[in-house]
Amino acid sequence: MPDISDKLDQIAEQFAGKVDLATSELVSYLRELVKGKTAAQSLEILSGINLEKAYELKLAKAFTAYEAGITAFLQSTFTTASLPESSIRALLNITKASVRSNLGNISSVTMHGIIDGIATGKTVGDTLLLIKEQIPNPELVVNTAYSQFSNSLTTMLADELPENTKWIYIGANDAKTRERCREKIAYSGSSGKTQQQILNRFGDMNNEIWRCRHRWTQRGRDPEAQDFNEQEFVE
Repeated sequence: MPDISDKLDQIAEQFAGKVDLATSELVSYLRELVKGKTAAQSLEILSGINLEKAYELKLAKAFTAYEAGITAFLQSTFTTASLPESSIRALLNITKASVRSNLGNISSVTMHGIIDGIATGKTVGDTLLLIKEQIPNPELVVNTAYSQFSNSLTTMLADELPENTKWIYIGANDAKTRERCREKIAYSGSSGKTQQQILNRFGDMNNEIWRCRHRWTQRGRDPEAQDFNEQEFVE
């Protein structure tokens, strides 16, 4: 099974790009809407704008791409267990809600930024810069949500499989690999370890969350084809 961390990274980058574009378009539109108005008149006009709904519409395709990433992740996951579609859908919805929650203040931050920009005479560019400094990094938010989905799915699958099921820690093994992940790759080896052995050593079966390219997965007949890389490559 090929590693799809690059594809998920690309989706996260695209998602962040769509957030930036949506913010830029909304700021430009609203500034044009109140052009020539006083600060008080602008505030009255802007108070009637549902910016949260506007963001929801503009980011609909971004969340569709997020779901596509989850589908690709599932297709790349080897397992002999069977989970109900409802459980997987519930997990997907939880991580989507996490993304929305982390970006939840973007509409209010944007509105306050626009009002501040009007009151202080900031340019559209300076207003956008101020807004971006006050919202979470969308790319990091999405990458973290993918990691959380991966960790939760692993736990769900482990609960469905026999106790003697072997697990391997897969992903890149290069100059960017964290020391913690190197340790897990070495401990896993191509033969794998049981869930209990992993829990005894590391306390959980999670990856490292922050932009981690690794995960525990059920061992198949060909670990290398599952993207297990014991050999370290220097980049």
